[in-house]
Order: sequence, then C-alpha cells, then structure tokens
Amino acid sequence: MSEIDGDSQLDVSELREMDIPSGIKFKKLGFLTYAGVMKKITFPVTFAEIAERFTFNRLLNRHDYDIDNTNLAGNRDVTESHWKKIIEGVKSTDRPYLGTLTVALDEKHCHIEDVRSVSEHVSLVVLTVYEDAPNPIIEDGQHRIMMATHLWPQVKDATEGHDAEIREFLEKTSIEMTILLEDDADVLGTIFVRMGSTKPISPNLIAVMDRSTVQNRLGLYVTRNSKLLSDRVSYLSTTASRRLAEKKGRKFEDLYPAAAVRSAAASMAGVGVRDRTPEQRENLLKSIVDAKAKGGGMTEDAAIDSIGKDIISSLDYAYRRIPGWKQLSTGTLTVAEFKRKYVHSSAAGLHVIANVIAAGRAQGLNPRAVVDGLAKLPWDRAALREARNDAGEDIEVHEFFEGTLAATSFDTKAGSWRAGTGGATRSNYEPAIDKVLRHLASEDAALKPLAERAAAVAIGLISAKPGPGRPKKIA
Repeated sequence: MSEIDGDSQLDVSELREMDIPSGIKFKKLGFLTYAGVMKKITFPVTFAEIAERFTFNRLLNRHDYDIDNTNLAGNRDVTESHWKKIIEGVKSTDRPYLGTLTVALDEKHCHIEDVRSVSEHVSLVVLTVYEDAPNPIIEDGQHRIMMATHLWPQVKDATEGHDAEIREFLEKTSIEMTILLEDDADVLGTIFVRMGSTKPISPNLIAVMDRSTVQNRLGLYVTRNSKLLSDRVSYLSTTASRRLAEKKGRKFEDLYPAAAVRSAAASMAGVGVRDRTPEQRENLLKSIVDAKAKGGGMTEDAAIDSIGKDIISSLDYAYRRIPGWKQLSTGTLTVAEFKRKYVHSSAAGLHVIANVIAAGRAQGLNPRAVVDGLAKLPWDRAALREARNDAGEDIEVHEFFEGTLAATSFDTKAGSWRAGTGGATRSNYEPAIDKVLRHLASEDAALKPLAERAAAVAIGLISAKPGPGRPKKIA
C-alpha cells in the first residue's frame, strides 16, 4: 500500500488492472445507425482533414487483397490514373461533391457515448477512438482519399488564380465518413466488392473476394489448394501482384486469371458450359452443392470443400500428366515459357480440359483415364502440319486445335509459321471440347462414352431436348 495525500490509499494491483485510456486518435460527433445487425456511425470530415489526417500513412489503413490471408480485409490495388482523373474532375467544378467514405473498425476499439435518441434505431453519439486502437480499414473511397492527399497540398497555400478558387471551394467542402463497426474479413470483403461504385472492380478480384456466392467460394477453394494453381492465379494488377509476391518472398507467376479458374471449377463440378450468365452458373452450381449437402448430410461449406477436393484431385493429376503443365510441375519450365509454347496457356485451354474431364465424370469414367487421353493430344504450339487455304496457297496450321485454341499465321520476323492462341470465347472453346471428346472416344475404346450424346448433354454442348425437326410433309 502507498499513501496519497496522507489519507488515501491505493492498491497497486488494482492500478495495474485499471483501464486507463491512451491519447485520442480522433473524436467525432455522429449518428449511430444500423445496416441490419451491423452498427455504423456517420460523421462529417472536412476536405482538409481527409487530406492531412485521414490518410493511409496516418489514421487509415489499406491492404492489397491477399487470398492467403483469411484474417485481413483487403482492397483492390490503387490505380494512379483513376485518382488523377478525380483530381481533374474536382478542379473543374464549384460543387465538389465526393459522396461517402466508408471505413471499418471493430466495435471493441470504439468508445461510444450516447447523447440522445433521434428516432427508433437512430442516435446522436460521440465516438472516440484512442491511440492504442488499430487504424480503421478503408472499405470504399481509397481513390478519393488519394486524390485529396495529392490535390490539397497543391492548392492550400494559393492566394490567387484558379488554384485559390479551388482552395476556397475545398475549404467549404465536407465529406461524410461512415465507420462500420465490423471486423469479419469475409463480410468486409463482400461489402467492398458491392460498394466499388467509383471504379469498376475487376471480375478476377470479385472472384476471390466476394464470398457471398457458391461459385466464388468453390473457385477460391480450388485456387488455394490446387498445386497447379496455388500462387499462380491473378486477381490484382500485375504491379500489385508482383509487390504482394515480393512481400511474401515469392515470384509472381500469372498462369490463369481468377475468373477463368472460377468458371473452370464450376464446369468440373457439373455445370459444364451451361452457364450463359453468372446468375445461371450460380443457380446450377447451387443445385449441385445442395444435392451434395443433402445426400451427404453435411453443410453447404462442407459440400463445397468436398466438391473442391474432387476437382483438385483431377486437376493435380492433370498437372503431372498433360504436356506443358507436366513441365511446370517438375520445374523444368517457367509460366512465361509455358505461355509462349502451349495452346492451353489461355483461359480457353483451361476450359477445354475442365469440361472434357467433367464430361467423362458425367459418363461414369475415371477422371484419370480421361486425363491420360488428354495427355496424348498435341498441346505444343509448334505441332504444325502443312495445309492449303481457300486461295490454294500452301500454309501451315496446328495439327489439332487450328481454329479453336490455335490461330496460325506467318511470322515475317522469324520467317516461319507460328501458332498463337485463340480467344477465350465460347465460339473457340466449345468446338474444341466437342472435337476432343470425339477424338478421345475414337482413340480409346474405354473412352467411347465421351462421344455419346449424353456426354454432350451433360455439359451443355447440346440441348437435352431434341429440336422440332423438319415440318411434317403435306401430301
């Protein structure tokens, strides 16, 4: 015990247990409202305060999205040209309205004092965030924040001319900031995708970041766990991907885009090429997952994992067997070299392999037997044969995939014919799938079911319902 002022005593152990706040990071008067079960507080912030305090090197945090980090909410990469475009827009108007900035912070790091109730589920509160709390994470508005941090220093000291006029407008400008009292990384990732209103978010980032759909969750599971795809799927810009890989001590290898992997995974799960729209893909896959869950007495997440494991088993066997992929697996070929040498380096090639395996599975064939058949095909771009075009000229074409996965032309610099890859469109990969199915069936009696109508129907190459046929002949 120690005596204070002669008559007060303080227990040191009690002092150690006292919650003594640190300095204040920021304090705001705002409105506490709700988004369903999620609390949120909205308050105004001046433009100057955004530019000088609510920046990414002071009061806010941002992170490039990383599929390997399940505990940290992430963002798309910042595009310099976009925030510079916003600067030009702000400089050209006397009404610089910038919408709402949205950030997120766990409620346990927020001290909230109730001032008064405004209406049901709406209260006026004082929000205090202390220095020992982590910085809020940006959800929506990172390009506008970058704009403010670069524009304000250009004009804040201006006393004449257009810059002085811009300064006067911005000094009067406030921006609403909303803090979501939420810390679930999956929830925040989905919110970020759905709030990307000022700049479109790439389909590849959506594919790994938005956990609200079955197709994204399956695609992400396959991306993370497949030996073929792990650390080789792109969802950020090349610059951001290289920066993220460098932080992890890795080298970025851009094998396939995340959206293509998502589609291929859905195809292998049984969707095939029936997914004419993302909504249709989701509905078809949801039915497959629901049936798996019901049949196995498991949750939706467990069903997705189970389907994902089957897909990965087939993909990783193909990784060890199919030319090009096989060399990647042994480390004798880099991804860059693979892209130069093989026709299945495109998303279309991935779709062909995925859907042929799916057709085999639908016909009750062992996926490994189907992969063994695929491994015998000429995937190398250099696999050319002599031919003649419609004008009767001697040309060279790819011996199997010409007009689908391959498009051969004469390279005047090299003085030789070279096969490039076809585009990742249905008009390219669906005919390739059909040709591969028929070829494998003709080469191996065990794979004959691949040429049956049921195989094409199962993956959506043809309709299950026959057409109306010719009109009835009238005598």
